[in-house]
Amino acid sequence: MIETMILPRLCGLLLVCTRLIDAKLDIITSDPDVMVGSKVLLLCKADSEGDISWMKDGEDVDEDRHEVKKNDESSSSLSLKNIELGDSGIYSCVFENEYITQKMNYQLYVYQTPDFGDTRTYHEFLVNQTVTIPCFVSGKPEVEIYWYRNNRIVNDDGRGGGHAAGSSNHLCGRGHLKILPDRALQIVGIQSEDRGTYSCEGKIKGRPINRALQISVVVNEPPTVLIRQERTSVFAGPNTSVSIACLVKGVPTPIISWILPSTFDDSRYKYNTDKSVLAISAVTRSDFGEYICTASNKIGENSATFILDVSERPTINLDPSKLTIIPGETGSVLCNATGHPTPTVQWVKKATQKKMTSVDGSVLILENVVPSDGGLYSCIASNTAGTTTEDFQLITWPGTPAQFSVAPGSSSSVLIQSVSVQDGGSSITQYILQWKKPSEETWSQSVVKPTNPLLIKGLEPYTGYSVRLAVKNLHYQGNFSTEHMVFTQSRPHLPCLNPICRFPTKSVQKMLKREPDSPVLSLNEKKLEKNSVSIPIKQLKDGGSPVLHYVVRYKGNKENEEWTEKEIPGNSSRIQLNDLQYNAEYQMEVYAVNHNGSSSSAKINFNVPQPVDAFCCYTNHCGLLNFLARKLFGHKVPESKGMDEEANNSTGDMKLSGLRLPRGSIPKLQAPNRAVNGCHSEVTCDKAHLTKFEKNPESDDPTGEA
Repeated sequence: MIETMILPRLCGLLLVCTRLIDAKLDIITSDPDVMVGSKVLLLCKADSEGDISWMKDGEDVDEDRHEVKKNDESSSSLSLKNIELGDSGIYSCVFENEYITQKMNYQLYVYQTPDFGDTRTYHEFLVNQTVTIPCFVSGKPEVEIYWYRNNRIVNDDGRGGGHAAGSSNHLCGRGHLKILPDRALQIVGIQSEDRGTYSCEGKIKGRPINRALQISVVVNEPPTVLIRQERTSVFAGPNTSVSIACLVKGVPTPIISWILPSTFDDSRYKYNTDKSVLAISAVTRSDFGEYICTASNKIGENSATFILDVSERPTINLDPSKLTIIPGETGSVLCNATGHPTPTVQWVKKATQKKMTSVDGSVLILENVVPSDGGLYSCIASNTAGTTTEDFQLITWPGTPAQFSVAPGSSSSVLIQSVSVQDGGSSITQYILQWKKPSEETWSQSVVKPTNPLLIKGLEPYTGYSVRLAVKNLHYQGNFSTEHMVFTQSRPHLPCLNPICRFPTKSVQKMLKREPDSPVLSLNEKKLEKNSVSIPIKQLKDGGSPVLHYVVRYKGNKENEEWTEKEIPGNSSRIQLNDLQYNAEYQMEVYAVNHNGSSSSAKINFNVPQPVDAFCCYTNHCGLLNFLARKLFGHKVPESKGMDEEANNSTGDMKLSGLRLPRGSIPKLQAPNRAVNGCHSEVTCDKAHLTKFEKNPESDDPTGEA
């Protein structure tokens, strides 16, 4: 009976404890710091049902000023309107039901925003003064005042402390900033670098409530003027200019004015926008003198003086500057030179720097002019201020070509090389080429531009011609050269039917010398080792003149690969190419070169196989046993396994169709020159390099084996 009564009571007690432990109470609001005159809503919410009441600082809330509202059985709100400073305090939400009583506190801070009243935000001071910048801040509760410069706080000792993120590392000063007891800022011996913006911050003590006021400080400074170079010497002339810079400092920005030694010439005198730089162009001697720069502002004025020295460099006027005459005539030119002091004058031939005889040093006379007199002559005028040079051009006929060579070219042409001739003082523009047979009276003619060599084309093969030429410049044509005899060569694939070709005299034999024939390349005798190849070369006909060298050009089959070119001596018997690419097909062209020109090319193609490992010799049927089996039984050997097993018998011998060969011996047989199963049949694993020959059919140009 007793147990029956105790059990329900224990269960009830357990339920009460569970609810007590599980109870949760929260006060929800926006911000604990509230400005005077605003309103705040406090919401108290419980996780179970019960009665909720509100208290402030341990006493019931004055519901005459503030509104208490029950939202539901588990929440209540307190609305504080038109908040005053006295509303600061601890607000408590009290939750109560039949099981528990619970309280949640919330601290509310009421403040009056810091106010700067009549604090001035702009100050002007004179440099080197000790100045005070006040900051008046009101607010409640107590307000603390701080000063900042360049985002760094100014400590009471006048030096900068910590700074905001991203601000400059520049310290606030030289220890000349002071915080006075009334929290005003004092600057001792203020300088121009102290100008700028300062920040006065008012902060509610103990709370994150603050306001800042930006205060501008201007430091006035009297003008100072600096001219870095007090004196400069220049040469007078139309291409001479000088700039005078007046470096001015002061606050407010000074106004600049100038005093000049002569009347202002707006065509040659130019100022920049603030008149700190005076530029003078085409300097004359009248520009000599003192230039005074003056700077002034409301604080004062300052001046500096600059002296300009002007010397007159010689100037030259040639009369005439260019003269065109024919050979045999006489010409003269006057060099009129002026300057200060009076310059001396001399004439020289520009190309040779040879001094020329002149009248009174200024008149140059050229008598009985010849082509070599053409060209430039320099009049040189000098004084202590400098030297001036002007060139005079004499133009006459070009000279007669005297030094040049004539030789037969390919395809019945004639080459004229190394022409040396006087240009008569004007650039060569054309060559007049003339030719005729000995039996002809009329000259054929061609006019060509300057090149080397000059070429006469379209002549008859194996025929003698007389050749001459003349030169033309921009103004005149010169005389023709003496005649040169030349004997043409054949056109390609055209036999010579003239008896002189079969029975030439010594003079004709000399003319019959020509370029060499194409060299002969023996592809079948080439030697291939790894990625190097050696190919024999022979020269059957040298064209009557020894082969100087061979030009070898080759390239692989890769797309866009360029030709590689090398030269080898004319007495070479083999062409050696190294460092070629494996598994590549190459094209090669070879030219023979002698004094008369270059042969047509001999062309061949060849392959460079790629290396493989020994595995190829056994998996691709190119081992020693397979090699012997194919040589004795043909290429259709079904398998090599049985023969290899025979090779491993106890006697160490191998039997092949009744033959008995000692181990390690190799019959001296040559396999066909082709690949089998990806391996070249000439390769055995015993004797050859472990190289895989995957060769495309080699080809050569017919001329290579001719």
